[in-house]
Amino acid sequence: MISKKRSALIALMAAGTLALAACSSSSAPSEPTTSGDPVSGGTLRVLELAPPIGFDPAQVFSSNSMPVTYTALYGQFMVADETTGEYVCGLCESFTSSDGGATYDVVMPEGLTFTDGTPLDAEAIKYNWDRLKDPALGSASAGYASQIDHIDVVDDLTAKLTLKSPNPGFVGNMPVYALQWIASPTALAKGTEEFNKNPVGAGPFVLDSWTPNGTLKLTKNPDYYDAPKPYLDALEIQGVPDNAQRLNALLSGQADLIMNSEASVFEEGKSAGFVETRYTFNGGVGFMFNTSAAPFDDPRARQAIAYALDLDALSDAATAGYPSAPKTLFSKDSPYYEDIPLQTYDPDKAQELFDELADEGKPLEFSYALFPGNGQSVFDALQAQLSSYDNVTVTADQRDSSEQGVIGTTGDYQVLSSSLAFSDPSARLWGALFSTAGATNYSRFNDPVTDAALTAAGAATDVDAKKEQYSIVQQQVAELDPYILFQGFYNGALSTEKVKGIEIDGWTTPPAAELWLQP
Repeated sequence: MISKKRSALIALMAAGTLALAACSSSSAPSEPTTSGDPVSGGTLRVLELAPPIGFDPAQVFSSNSMPVTYTALYGQFMVADETTGEYVCGLCESFTSSDGGATYDVVMPEGLTFTDGTPLDAEAIKYNWDRLKDPALGSASAGYASQIDHIDVVDDLTAKLTLKSPNPGFVGNMPVYALQWIASPTALAKGTEEFNKNPVGAGPFVLDSWTPNGTLKLTKNPDYYDAPKPYLDALEIQGVPDNAQRLNALLSGQADLIMNSEASVFEEGKSAGFVETRYTFNGGVGFMFNTSAAPFDDPRARQAIAYALDLDALSDAATAGYPSAPKTLFSKDSPYYEDIPLQTYDPDKAQELFDELADEGKPLEFSYALFPGNGQSVFDALQAQLSSYDNVTVTADQRDSSEQGVIGTTGDYQVLSSSLAFSDPSARLWGALFSTAGATNYSRFNDPVTDAALTAAGAATDVDAKKEQYSIVQQQVAELDPYILFQGFYNGALSTEKVKGIEIDGWTTPPAAELWLQP
């Protein structure tokens, strides 16, 4: 259950009827970079991982691709509890279930409005979350939103969600997707083109100017509900997909804060004297197979690739010398950790499987979906390793950056790099691996044993019972290989010492309202 924790509108505390599994990560939540009392004023220069193509929440790829932009415009619907790691209400009053995740009641506080005066109420919640399902919008969050069968407006402040299938971890995935960002229905009704000219949220900042593929300038919302926040007068934000370019901008004094998820950039930034704020997830990033279509609907094809790859060497090549291939699905400091290796490197076994498939008239030929940015080094390392084997060929499937996040939902791929990173396993693993989870199960993985274990884990009320079930999940993932993880996954930032108020816990992002600059 998610309920009020902080004073005013954001002070919420967890209590109640649905016990959600505690998050577990391989590092403690990041400490906020504070020093003394916040000081008002100044402009913060930020580089994010991707440039916006617009501001309609339906257009955002994920919560950590343009985190400061969207947090600034819309605030945070859910935030991470700094003690438990579970997600609790930010803009909402409470988000609870009394029937094991079959339905949820979302209660909004009184008096909250968007900057155009439209109420941020139950109708606004329904409007935003219903429209994400519209296939015409092509939202990367459509699959997650489609887990909601329908939304009833109970009263002005209460919306009741009925899910297609009970999901006790539903709330834990909220910050990953665009349901985190609530925009004015009045403004959205004018169409995406008009909305992008004048995005309207209830966040701490408003749009001042935007040059596509250039600089976005946001200025302080004078009517923000949680005065005296925000502390900054303005934000200047650019999206830069290339890791080296973001780091160089920080080194050269062209940026004050850069978002980052790469180990090499963290290490280089720290060595140069910058402040690191990093959250490390369970699981990681790796190759995701479309298990519903040839050739990877055959488990042997996936297993052959898993045996064939030296993941430490691949990770080393992909991360500029900072390998971080996860050895197990859960980190050692997780209560659900089991010493179940995710992968065994065995070139002889790999070749046997490649030959076996070829003898059946199915030599393994597949494409890897490649996006602009840093994916080329991953593809080059993959292709180099597989070139030493017979009866296997991989080619690059060049894609536009606008397709990133979307092709996983549509299933228009054979292999791509994707995340199986998580803090709360009851949320993320169910969404990624449960056969009826819908489009959040991007790999289309369908395994009855895994389904049963995930269901039992969600229903369990003590750690030992959950651990028993997650042990089964780990065994099945290691054996059936819907993902091959070659890199740890981080959510974080590097900044100069003058940037304060940075806090990153799980999927939540640096809260724009809390950021300030020390003179």
